[in-house]
Amino acid sequence: NLENVQFLQDLFSNASGVASIITYPDGTPITKPSNFCRLCDKIIRKTEKGLKNCYQSDAMIGRYSPEGPIIWPCLSGGLWDAGASITVGGKHLANWMIGQVRNEALDEDLMIIYADTIGADKEDFRKAFKEVPVMTFEQFNHIAKMLFAFANELSEKGYSNLQLQKKVAERANAIKLLLESEEKHRLIFENIQEVFFQCD
Repeated sequence: NLENVQFLQDLFSNASGVASIITYPDGTPITKPSNFCRLCDKIIRKTEKGLKNCYQSDAMIGRYSPEGPIIWPCLSGGLWDAGASITVGGKHLANWMIGQVRNEALDEDLMIIYADTIGADKEDFRKAFKEVPVMTFEQFNHIAKMLFAFANELSEKGYSNLQLQKKVAERANAIKLLLESEEKHRLIFENIQEVFFQCD
């Protein structure tokens, strides 16, 4: 249920203070963004090149990784991002992405050079960059690990629900076939023209 997934994503994003989105494995969004910073939402993703780079980054950082979250600077701007793959029955279905945070080590001048690369206004880019939430790498790492555990738990529950739904559907189909068979035999029995005997 996409509405429930969006609700959980928003809750996680609000509690952790990071931006969040769930995408297909190729980086195309499934959910609406939660807490996206102005730099990413209104500047980088509004340029054709920046948006393309964002999708590629989300696909790379969110790729299948059963060992833990992938934490890496965004390939479209350099802010810190992390991704956890969402799998059901061993199949990689989606990426849960978080991030859009900076730390003291992030070079502002390199970020401004990226504004030229994608064709964004440098002064607006600089102002928006200063609005990006600051977080230590250690804190962001803890949030990424929590995301990984949460995404895995949801994946397992999703797979269990899928298996249960399949069993319920198979049982409902078996009951339907049984009822149809009983009805067919009842009609034959009630409409038979010949005399018949039942022997013990």
